[in-house]
Amino acid sequence: MSYPLRDEFHRARKAVGRTLDGLWPRANFADVTTALTDQQHAPVRDAGPEFLPVQAREFLEHWSTVSDREAILRVDRPCTVDPKMGILFSNGRVMWGSSDIPDRERNPRFFSHLTKPKRSLPAAILLHHFHGDNYFHFFLYVLSKAAVAERHGLPVEIPFLVPEKTANTRFFQQAMDLGVFGARPVVIQGRKETIAVEQAYVIRAFFCHKPYFDWVCDRLDVPGPSGSNRRIFVMRGQNAANGRAFRNQDEVNALAESFGFELVDPSNLSLKEQIDLFSQASVVTGAHGAALTNILFRRRLPCRIIELFSPTMGSPHYYMLAKELGFAYASLMTLNPQGRAFTASTEVDLDGLKRVFQNL
Repeated sequence: MSYPLRDEFHRARKAVGRTLDGLWPRANFADVTTALTDQQHAPVRDAGPEFLPVQAREFLEHWSTVSDREAILRVDRPCTVDPKMGILFSNGRVMWGSSDIPDRERNPRFFSHLTKPKRSLPAAILLHHFHGDNYFHFFLYVLSKAAVAERHGLPVEIPFLVPEKTANTRFFQQAMDLGVFGARPVVIQGRKETIAVEQAYVIRAFFCHKPYFDWVCDRLDVPGPSGSNRRIFVMRGQNAANGRAFRNQDEVNALAESFGFELVDPSNLSLKEQIDLFSQASVVTGAHGAALTNILFRRRLPCRIIELFSPTMGSPHYYMLAKELGFAYASLMTLNPQGRAFTASTEVDLDGLKRVFQNL
C-alpha cells in the first residue's frame, strides 16, 4: 500500500474507532477527583528558531494558546486501570480525560472492566503514558510525573503503577537500578491486565520543566560541573526504529570529526554511560530524535545544541528543552527527503553545517 493510501486508511480507521469508543457508558472524571495540588502556567508565545519544519511551527503556535498544568488528582472512588494509557473506569463506565493525553485517548479494553480483576491495590500513583517506551517520553512525561509525586510528598508506601510496555525497556530498568524511584515500590501492570485500585492518584506535570530535570539528575547521581568540553555528534544507528538516516552520513562524519566531534551512537551505551558522557558535552549535534534528550544531563554548565531537521517532520521539543535548560540552540534543515514523512531519509547541507560549526 502506498504512503498516501496507508495514511488515509489509518485516518479512517481511527475515526471509526473514536465513534465506537463514544458509545460506551461514561462517568465524569472531574466529578470523582479531588485536587491535592493544582498550579497553572500561563501560555507563552515563542516563534522558535529560524529553521523548523511546519509540524514544529504548528506545535509552537498551538502551545502559545494553552495553559500548562501541574496537579495531583486523587480519585475518590474505587476504579479499574486500563493497561494501555491508564484510562480509568468506575463501575464499568469509562472516565475519558483520566489519562495524561486526553485528546488522544482511544481503544481501552472496555469489556475487561466488567469483570473482577485478578489484582487489586489499596492505592497507586499512575505513571502511564502511551509512548512511555520512548526514551524522550520516559524522561519528559513519565519521570516528570514521578517528580511531582515526590516533590509534593505523597506517602512513600504508595507504589508507582507502571505499564509493562514502559517497564520492559532497557532504560527504565537501568534507571530503576540507578535509584530513580528511591524507596517507593514499583508495581508493573501487564499489557492485557486490568488492575483495581481503591484510591488512585493521577498526576499532571508541566511540560519541559527544569525542576523536574534537577530532581531526575539528583536521583540518577548525575555529576556536577567538571570543566570538560567534549563535542558530541549523535549518530542514529542503522536499526533506528524511525529511520531518518542521512544518505551522505560518511561526509557528515568526516566534517564533524574535522571540527573535533566524537561520533556517538547512544543506543550502544548504557544509561550510566550516557549520563557520564553527556554531562561532559559542551556541544551536542544530531538529527531530531530521542537521543538529544541526553542534554538534560549537562548540569550547571553551558552547552550548545545543533539540531538537524527533516523538512517533512519534527517537533520543537529539543529546542524547548534547550531553552528551559538555558542552552544555546541552532537548527538546520536537511534536504531532499525520500520516503514516508516520519521516517524519510535526507541529505545534510554540508556547507550549511560547516558554517554552523565555524561559529562555535
